[in-house]
Amino acid sequence: MLVTLLASLLYVAKVHAKCECGYVVKNQGLFTDAFEADFFHQGNIGNDASWDVSDYTKTNYPFNMRYEKNNVISNPMPGSSGDPGLQLIVRGPTPDGSPVKTAELSTKRTDMFYGSYRAAIKYTRESGTCGSMFWRKDDTHEIDFELLSSQDTASAPTNRINLVLHSTGPSGFETPSIPFHPSDGFHEYRFDWSPGRVSYYVDGQHMKDLTEGVPDIPGPLVFNHWSNGDEHWTHGPPANDAYMTIGYVKTYFNTSSQTGQKNSQCVDANAKDAVCEVPDQSGPVTPGQDTTFLATNKPTAQSKSVPTPGKPASTSGNHSVSPDATCGGEKGYTCMGSPKGNCCSQHGWW
Repeated sequence: MLVTLLASLLYVAKVHAKCECGYVVKNQGLFTDAFEADFFHQGNIGNDASWDVSDYTKTNYPFNMRYEKNNVISNPMPGSSGDPGLQLIVRGPTPDGSPVKTAELSTKRTDMFYGSYRAAIKYTRESGTCGSMFWRKDDTHEIDFELLSSQDTASAPTNRINLVLHSTGPSGFETPSIPFHPSDGFHEYRFDWSPGRVSYYVDGQHMKDLTEGVPDIPGPLVFNHWSNGDEHWTHGPPANDAYMTIGYVKTYFNTSSQTGQKNSQCVDANAKDAVCEVPDQSGPVTPGQDTTFLATNKPTAQSKSVPTPGKPASTSGNHSVSPDATCGGEKGYTCMGSPKGNCCSQHGWW
């Protein structure tokens, strides 16, 4: 009897798992997986097992670069000083003969394939850096959003962005203008990746489609902020510390080349909230506004603290912070604030 009751409870929990059958993106279709991060509110990035923060030296010309963990700094709301979010800092000035101190982080997930990838970013006005949001498997499989501060100075603003696809053959490259300076505030930069096409958006507005050199294998999502002094690209290095700040990351994707498939956990696609429609951003992003997160609970001030392993901490509502990388189901744990990362299940259950 007890076994039957437990089995029934597990079944009910499975049926009512939010978004269990996938995520629908307008003009793109259905995707099985989601990965989200609310850096506007999230605490220490070093406690988030979902990300790798880079720590290595890259040989380059005319300056080498040193990616350091202490150049990736969480600055959550409330109580943030300066722009809230995850700060990626290029240090300046750089002494002669020394590497430029730079910043980078990537998802630990390396199975991210066709899907919709979005981030709210405020860029630096300090000249001499490159800030990037990109998916990358290797040098010949890469999708880039790149912002060059040397292109957009206060005296000669062009408000351009660089859209790049890297491949072994013909590669895509466009430099459209946008109706604002990237340092004026937070804006959502997005690319939708499908077979044979990458569509780029800014604040929900379609910018360009690239169709040459489109990757066809999975990989991770990466953010970096760097400078090597190259007069044909970054220029610099910057004379002062340069800040690129990420407010949130939202991704909805498949882990294989199949599109329109249902999540393997899908029981009833007609059940309430079994399939979630992904809303489009419209206009600039306001820090602290009620932005939509589908795969995780909206974080609260209490959920920013890191709980003691094995002793769940209370959060708002009736959920506790997960101590063991599980979430949803009969335990009812929330992922936000967990030392294991903010997405405990590959399907993003809360």
